Amino acid sequence: MLSISQAKDIRSIVSELRSRGFSKLDVYLVLKTLKPDAKLEYLLSPGELDLINRVNAMRIELYRMRNAVYDLEKKVRKRHEIIEGIYEELMRSVEK
Repeated sequence: MLSISQAKDIRSIVSELRSRGFSKLDVYLVLKTLKPDAKLEYLLSPGELDLINRVNAMRIELYRMRNAVYDLEKKVRKRHEIIEGIYEELMRSVEK
């Protein structure tokens, strides 16, 4: 729940940004950056809120995929080191 002073701050920020031609979505994104814990969904239309929710879901999925790729890269690097070690041992045994 916002305090009265926080609500006044938000109202003044909204007024200032709207007077400069910012859309409701722009205002929401600016306020979410300035006050990440504030509940500002009331500023958006249902379509804009749906867009924000879909983008957040994609961001979460991207983070999960990035972690999966990182884990796979680590496994590939480790297997590559093992294969290189075996190859070097074989080459040494062939040289003898």
